[in-house]
Amino acid sequence: MYESEIKALSALEPTASLVARISEWRRPGEYRFKADFPAEYKQWVRTANILRKSKDRDFRDFGQYMRKFSDVITELDELPKDSRKFRRKMAEFGRIVDHGLKVHARISERVV
Repeated sequence: MYESEIKALSALEPTASLVARISEWRRPGEYRFKADFPAEYKQWVRTANILRKSKDRDFRDFGQYMRKFSDVITELDELPKDSRKFRRKMAEFGRIVDHGLKVHARISERVV
C-alpha cells in the first residue's frame, strides 16, 4: 500500500536514533546535526521529502514535521543563546517535536 514510505522510514532508523541522542545529550543551540553529520542530515531530508510527496495525509504531515525539525535545529545552532529569538525557536522546537510524535503515533497504529 505505502511501500515506498515504509521503506524510507525503515532506512531512516539509524539516523533517527542519532537525532534522538543528539537532541537528548547536546545542549540547545549546540546540536550541530547538519555540520557534524552531513550524510545523516541528507538522509533525514531525503526521507522527509519522500514522505511529503506521499498521497497519505499522515505521511505528508510527518514529512513536513521532519523537515521543520531539521530546519529549526539548524537555525538554533546559528542564533545567540541569550536572545529572544532563540527562546522563540526553542518553543517552536518543542511544538514541532510534540506534533511530530502525535503524527508518528497515528502512523504506527495504522501500519503495525
